[in-house]
Amino acid sequence: MRQFTLLGDNPQLLHQQFLNTALGYLYLSIPWDELAAKIPPPPSSLSGLGRKPWFDVKGGIALQILKHNYQLSDARLIEHVNTNWAMQLFCGMQLKPGQKINDYDLPSDWRVYLGQYMDISKAQKQLAKHWKPHMEQTQTAGTDATCYESYIEFPTDVKLVWKGCEELYGHIQKMRKTKKLRPSRVNYPLRKKEYLTYQKSRKKTSKAEKKLRKKLLKFLARLIQQFDDLMKKQVFGFSKRKQKRIAAVMQLYRQQHDKAYGIIEKIENRIVNIAKEYIRPIVRGKEVKKVEFGAKVNKLQVDGISFIEYLSYDAFNEGTRLQSTVLMHQEYFGKCGQVSADKIYATNNNRTYCRKKGIVTSFQPKGKQKQEHIEQAALMRQLLDKERSTRLEGSFGNEKNHYLLEKVNARTKETETIWIFFGIHTANAVNIAKRMQAKERERDHTHPPPTELPLKQAA
Repeated sequence: MRQFTLLGDNPQLLHQQFLNTALGYLYLSIPWDELAAKIPPPPSSLSGLGRKPWFDVKGGIALQILKHNYQLSDARLIEHVNTNWAMQLFCGMQLKPGQKINDYDLPSDWRVYLGQYMDISKAQKQLAKHWKPHMEQTQTAGTDATCYESYIEFPTDVKLVWKGCEELYGHIQKMRKTKKLRPSRVNYPLRKKEYLTYQKSRKKTSKAEKKLRKKLLKFLARLIQQFDDLMKKQVFGFSKRKQKRIAAVMQLYRQQHDKAYGIIEKIENRIVNIAKEYIRPIVRGKEVKKVEFGAKVNKLQVDGISFIEYLSYDAFNEGTRLQSTVLMHQEYFGKCGQVSADKIYATNNNRTYCRKKGIVTSFQPKGKQKQEHIEQAALMRQLLDKERSTRLEGSFGNEKNHYLLEKVNARTKETETIWIFFGIHTANAVNIAKRMQAKERERDHTHPPPTELPLKQAA
């Protein structure tokens, strides 16, 4: 008996069927060769030793796009790839009957690899070049900033100091156990009980908070002293990740100690998470969230397609980024005729720059205006401001709600940046794919295929 496979016997026909699906149009919207050209193949694929890897560089990029498009965890993504032939073709591979990918860490491994080798500025330039034929009104630029929050718990001073105590106490106990020394005699259970009692209290007064914070700081200072003594007497090896965490605890102690005892009034480069020491508080001034913790991104948007103009984990004033945004627009799309931006960008320097370049802005004008131009200028400002407030600010919510950017669940600075990059550009690729599909439908409707005659008339 002949065994029929789910994917059929004609790969070319199957690929053509795939390109006619929504996922196929998304595949066509990505310049795969250009994105993968600057990324070296993994060593496992070059050596020829061991088992052949499931995915090449294009497949690794495809995994990230699929993850953000379908909002899947890494494990669920691999499960879908195992059973979905369209996803397999999207990744440039095809499983044989009975084959199954059991490595659920593949998306994470590729995210780490892309974080090391992908240059997002060059990748964005290739994407803009590929998408430009499907874009209109490329002379108008919109710009605004938002914060893509990292997946961390809300930091308080007491909580941070206690996390530092836990981190250092765990290292000390392991170090002593390795060298067959007795456990440390510091009263860790008592401090833990005091901390938990405070956290469970419904009313946390400032007096109780200050008292406990100073007590935990003294406990942390004692742990640091024990840790330093052990390091002087014995030789211990720590991974780079553990070294970063220990250094973050030391810096955290100095910051909190100086703030608690009035040595400094404001903490610069405040540590808000030991595992992610690069995260800084971003003051946004919103009613719901006055402070956010994550990457602040200044974006350029052209015809509903967004690009990362500047990404930083430190707070910055986006009003100083307008001129670089205009230069980025000129590099990607040519002459910039109009700019739509929030009032924070309406500085005197930015106004002078736009006036010299002949760029129309959405800024409220200063001084006396000519009567014949008032109505026309007001209408232009209204249209530009509407573009910013609807499409640009709407893209923030779309990316956060539908492309895994509400909370970035990555572990390192590099992977978090790659997570944000693929979240933003997956949303762009879906937008471009819909435009391509709409053009295809319009072309088919304008030029319908010739109808075949019935058999009787043909005879």
